[in-house]
Amino acid sequence: MENKILISAPYMYREMEKIKEMLKDYPFDVDWIHVEERLEEEDLLPVIHKYQGILCGDDRITKKVIDKAEKLKAIVKWGTGIDSIDKEYAETKGITVFRTPGAFTEPVSDTTIAMMLNEVRGLVRNDRVVKSGEWEKPQSYMLREKVIGIIGFGDIGKEVTRKLKAFGPKVLVNDIKEMDPKIFNDLDVEHTSKDEIYENCDIITVHCDLNPESEHVLNKESFSKMKKKPYVINNARGPLIKEDELVEALESGQVSGAGLDVFEDEPLPVDSPLRKMDNVIASCHNTNSSPMCWDAVHKNSLNMMVEGLDLKMSN
Repeated sequence: MENKILISAPYMYREMEKIKEMLKDYPFDVDWIHVEERLEEEDLLPVIHKYQGILCGDDRITKKVIDKAEKLKAIVKWGTGIDSIDKEYAETKGITVFRTPGAFTEPVSDTTIAMMLNEVRGLVRNDRVVKSGEWEKPQSYMLREKVIGIIGFGDIGKEVTRKLKAFGPKVLVNDIKEMDPKIFNDLDVEHTSKDEIYENCDIITVHCDLNPESEHVLNKESFSKMKKKPYVINNARGPLIKEDELVEALESGQVSGAGLDVFEDEPLPVDSPLRKMDNVIASCHNTNSSPMCWDAVHKNSLNMMVEGLDLKMSN
């Protein structure tokens, strides 16, 4: 039986020598492809028919791709989000889709807290003052003086809340899923509507999965409801925010600033206004960065491929 798989996950390619050493214990025939961000539909269509499995990043695995995947049995996403994969259609074709839930809860929540602290303590603002040759003292705040809003209360939203407890701010949360009220009591948060978050919060961070209900959850309408001109953070998925409308809100002062690790188009276009705004902290979809987490996801992804192809590991 063939066990031919394609590895297109950029983080595995980045650590190819390590992965090749790990692969010695696995019964796969592996093809590698260099990917900067993702494979698009047109990249996959000519090659996907050759493989029983694909271990991918954010590749666009559409209905057209799945229809061409005559031998495909398993799609393993390196990481958590599978919004670029037509999972429901794949399953109608007998293809199992795997992922690693909670893979990057720790590093993403750390970065979210870091962005909050930078905003309230003014680290970058103060640094710019000194390096410009000035000697001024911008106003800073404690987190406990602020109200934090969290939209999307899954693994990462909860972990952000746990880490915030040490700083003492009031925290409002929203999630479309029904949850045991004990969770909110245990974490000392108030579950409320998105409108209440827009109206009352100084910092708003989004931690939703990307789906038709959450796409562009932050947009012109929601920005218009933000009475306190909050700082907005997105370390989840770029299309959770309507980017051109965020730019307008930043320029008009409806939103005081933003911390962004993800964007609607990645890489972020070189002419994006966000690249030039002093009130925006930006990074290159990199909040998952952690050798410990990467190693765990490497291993789990290979093990899920074994399961998906119904293989046995040699002792």
